[in-house]
Amino acid sequence: MADLIRETVNHLRDLPRYRQILTTLVRYGYQDVVSALHLDAIVRPIERAALGETPPAHDRPRRLRMVCEELGPTFVKLGQLLSTRPDLIPEAYTSELAALRDDVRPFPFDQAEAILTKEYGRPLAECFASLDPVPVASASISQVHRAVLHDGRTIALKVRRPEIQKVVQADLDILKNLAQLAERRLPALGVYKPLALALEFERSLKRELDFTVELRTMHRCQEQFAGDPTAHIPFAVEEFSTPRVIAMEFIGGVSVADLEGIRGLGLDPGQVATAGAKILIKQIFQFGFFHADPHPGNLRVLPGGVIAPLDYGMFGRLDGRTRERIADLLAGLIAQDVDRVLKALDALDIRGEQVDPKALRRDVDELIHAYPELSLDAIDLSVLLRELVRVIRTHHLHIPPDLVLLIRSLVTIESTGRQLDPHFDIARQLEPPLRALTLRRYHPIRLLNQSVRTAEDLQRIATLLPDLLSHSLESIKRGELNVKFDLQGFERLVKQLIRASNILAMGIVISGLLVASSLVLRVGPASLAYTGYAAGVILSLWLGWTMSRS
Repeated sequence: MADLIRETVNHLRDLPRYRQILTTLVRYGYQDVVSALHLDAIVRPIERAALGETPPAHDRPRRLRMVCEELGPTFVKLGQLLSTRPDLIPEAYTSELAALRDDVRPFPFDQAEAILTKEYGRPLAECFASLDPVPVASASISQVHRAVLHDGRTIALKVRRPEIQKVVQADLDILKNLAQLAERRLPALGVYKPLALALEFERSLKRELDFTVELRTMHRCQEQFAGDPTAHIPFAVEEFSTPRVIAMEFIGGVSVADLEGIRGLGLDPGQVATAGAKILIKQIFQFGFFHADPHPGNLRVLPGGVIAPLDYGMFGRLDGRTRERIADLLAGLIAQDVDRVLKALDALDIRGEQVDPKALRRDVDELIHAYPELSLDAIDLSVLLRELVRVIRTHHLHIPPDLVLLIRSLVTIESTGRQLDPHFDIARQLEPPLRALTLRRYHPIRLLNQSVRTAEDLQRIATLLPDLLSHSLESIKRGELNVKFDLQGFERLVKQLIRASNILAMGIVISGLLVASSLVLRVGPASLAYTGYAAGVILSLWLGWTMSRS
C-alpha cells in the first residue's frame, strides 16, 4: 500500500513534465503517437486546438530531433542512443539523430564555484592557483573549466550540472512508464521491447552521471597504453576528483578534424588517420574495452602525431570469445559462407523470437553474394555493416548493446579516417588483429589450457558421479525418488487405457461364463447352466451398451 501511495504521489509530481513532453510531441506533429497511447487528455487544449494540417512524413525524423533538443539533456542523450541503433529504427532517423549536439548553454560560474567548494570542503584558492570562470566546453550533463594547480600543471575541471541527477531521474521514470504503456497499447512495438530499452538507457545514463566510473575508465586506459608512444591518455588528479567533478590533464593540440591544424603541426593527415585507427582497433580487438564514441570532437592530435582520446564516459566491453566470434563473422562474410555467417550471428546472441530461418538464410545469402569479389582489402566496411544491420532489422533480431557500440565505433573510425584521407582503408588496419585472433585460437598454449580445463571438468564429473548414483539408488530403495511426467493429454490417455482394460476383462469373464455354462449343461444341472447363460447374455448386453457409449 505504501508503494502504491508513493508511486501515485510521484506521478502527480511528474504530471507537469508529462504534459510538457506530450505537448511537445503534439506540437511537432507526433499527435498520432500520443493518441495511440491514449494520453490526449493530458495535452493542453490550446495545443490541440492549434494543430493545423498533418506535417509531411518525410521530415518526421528532423522533427523528432527537434523534440529531443527542446526537451533537454535526458532526451538529447536518448536521441544520441537511438542514433546508434540502426537495428531498431530506420536509417533516416539514425542519421538525423546523430546530428544532435551536446553543446548547450553553460550554467553560471557561481553555481560551478558553489559545487566545487562543497565537493572539496575548502576555499578554491587553496586548491588552485587560478580558475577560469569562462567554460571551455559546455554539454548537457557537465561543463569544463580550465584551472592551474599550485604546482603549475594545467588541468580541466569537468563539473556536473546542478540538480541534473534529479531532472534526469524524473525523466527516466516517465520514459519507463511510457515504455510500459507502449508495450500494452502498441503491440507492433512489442518486438522492440521498449521497456528493456528504457532500462538499458537508464543504466547507461546513470553510469555517465557518476564521474567515478569515468575516472576508473581513464585509469584502465592508462594501463593499457602505458609505454605506447602513439597514444596519450590524460592523467587524473585524484585529490580533486569526486562523483560530481573530474580533475584531469588539460589536453591541447588540435582536433582530428582540423586538416589545416594537423598540417600546421607538420603531420600528414593520412598518417594521423592510420595512427588513430590503430589505437581504437587495438582497444577493440586486443583489450576488448573500447571508446564507443570516437567522433572528431573526442580525438585530439598532439605534436609528433600522438593521438589523445577525450571523454571516457561511453565505453564498450567485449570478452575474448566475443572478439573471436566477430572474427568468425567477418571471415564468413569474406568467404561468402552463409552457414558460417548464420552460425556466427547465433554465437553472438544476435537472435529473434519469431524468425523464419529460410527467409533469413536467403537474405544473408543475397547480402554476401552482392559483392562478387569480396576480400578484406576491398570491403567498404560501413556499407557492409549497414547492409548487415538492415537484414538484422528486417528479421527483428536483437543485437547485444556492446555489439551495437562496436558497429558504431567501427563506422565512426572509418568515416573519420576518410575525412582525413579519402583513400583511408580501415580493412587494412583490421587485417592484423583479425589474423591474430584466428591464430590465437589455435595457439598450442591455449589448446593445452583448454585440454587442462576439460580434464578438470571430467575429473570433477568422475568424482561426483559415484556419490550422485549412490544417493539416487538409496532414494529409489526408500521410494523417495519420483519421476514426474507432464505430458499434454496424458491423463485422458490413462483413463482410456483403464476403460479398455476393463472392457477386455469383462469380455473374458463373459466368455468364461458362457463356456462354463455349456460344460455344466452336459454334465450337471440344467437349471444352473441356463442361469449362467442368462447372466452371460445380460453382461453381454451391458458390455455392448458400455462400448457404444465409449
